[in-house]
Amino acid sequence: MTKIPDRKYYVILSLLLLVTEILIGSVFKNFHWLRAYGGDILVIPLIYCLVRIFISAFPRLMPFLMCCVGFLAETAQYFHLSDKLGFERGSLMSIIIGTSFSYMDILCYITGMVLIYLGIFIRMNFQKKQNL
Repeated sequence: MTKIPDRKYYVILSLLLLVTEILIGSVFKNFHWLRAYGGDILVIPLIYCLVRIFISAFPRLMPFLMCCVGFLAETAQYFHLSDKLGFERGSLMSIIIGTSFSYMDILCYITGMVLIYLGIFIRMNFQKKQNL
């Protein structure tokens, strides 16, 4: 399991990312590029932080696995899974699964994964400097 200080760290990051996602979707909705790409880039780090609150196994593999979750969601969108399951457009499940496939979303998920690895690298170096 994740250590308590790590849990607090990931809870705070999750909340910050969630608030940012909500702001992108509501306040900055007129900035199409930010809504279209910023939210997709940040969703993978958000999922990563939420999972890390509870699971500490495979910390270096976890960002890749979270990116794969994004790929699965995009695959579901490609095959119109939301429509096939009968979810109405705009319903919570339809929003979670998504309705439109995009190769740019895949690139955004990869960018989000790279940001996670960058964050891990920065945090590890910061912790090394603190221990010296």
